Amino acid sequence: MPGLSSIGFYGAHGAEELRLMFISRRACAVRVALAAAVALMLTTACFGAAKKPVSSSTGKVGVPGNILAGSAVTTGRSFYAPRLPEDSLAGIRLGRPAKEVLAKWGNPSRITIGITQSQAAQQNAPVVPGIPYTPPQTNIFGGGLQAGVNQAAQMLGLQNQPLPPMGNMNAPGLAPPPGAEVAPTVQSGPSTITSEEITWTYDLQNGITLEFIVTDGLVTQITVGGQGPWGLSKTRTGLQLGDTYKLVLWVCGYPENQRYSSRFLRASYVNKSRALYTFLNKKLVGVTIAMVPEQLQQ
Repeated sequence: MPGLSSIGFYGAHGAEELRLMFISRRACAVRVALAAAVALMLTTACFGAAKKPVSSSTGKVGVPGNILAGSAVTTGRSFYAPRLPEDSLAGIRLGRPAKEVLAKWGNPSRITIGITQSQAAQQNAPVVPGIPYTPPQTNIFGGGLQAGVNQAAQMLGLQNQPLPPMGNMNAPGLAPPPGAEVAPTVQSGPSTITSEEITWTYDLQNGITLEFIVTDGLVTQITVGGQGPWGLSKTRTGLQLGDTYKLVLWVCGYPENQRYSSRFLRASYVNKSRALYTFLNKKLVGVTIAMVPEQLQQ
């Protein structure tokens, strides 16, 4: 018969084994709980990623009904953030040969000669942004907007040179009469290079007016004007003629510049998307896009 000391030894040893088994089981339960928690977190993360809207990758902009209300077209539309510069309008792409305009739209309703002026490059001279363009004396919205056209040029980063009255035949944008003497121009500072640009204007039967500025045989500026709606006036953002001021700002953000010219408000997004929007009574009635100077020099 074992002694009392042996019985005590075996009893203590059994208690220790029970304690270790309990600790092991508790650790195992903790590991299982942690694994379940991690699995739940991963499942939740994957489910949340699957539920993310497509707009996060496509740049699609959600527009509430009250913002869309008032535009000429309020159904079946999609809008996108202005991530890329505008490069196409009226079915014509900037930088393309002028013959593509003739192929699509035929003979222009009017042909106007404009004048471009650019300063000769100087060593270590800073690059001045903007297209130095003196707009022709044409008006895509009807009479009385001569100053407005000049303002549009200024807001596009173009040369701000006021146009003289229409009666002055020597006005910028008009060639001098045959046989007339051209007075020499005295300039100081950097030399100025002057060249001609041609503007083709199309008055469409639907009330839309198009203007294409052609430089050295390439389309360098496009303007679409009218009450709208018109599908070919649509920009990359999905905006088009007939949209409201609030919709344009909702989609494109706050303008870089806003200025009134007579009754017309012009909002510039030149730096962001190379576009200028013209409003009448808070409705979009004009869209202008133009090539940047770096593109013209290529």
